Amino acid sequence: MKKSFAALVPLALAACAPLEPLPAGAELTGSTAVTTPAPSGPTVGWAGYRVRPPEDWRGVNDAQTGN
Repeated sequence: MKKSFAALVPLALAACAPLEPLPAGAELTGSTAVTTPAPSGPTVGWAGYRVRPPEDWRGVNDAQTGN
């Protein structure tokens, strides 16, 4: 109990400490770069397919092994 209390006290004190103010420099301003909008539609065509029951994989396996 004492070790966990000793470990948590510095964390609690650091969490309650006031933060330093942020610098008001150029890094806080927005970017002035001109960007182009993203395309409105997909760039890849899609071809539908019919759902079929599972087939035998022996032909696929034989084709991959070169038999």
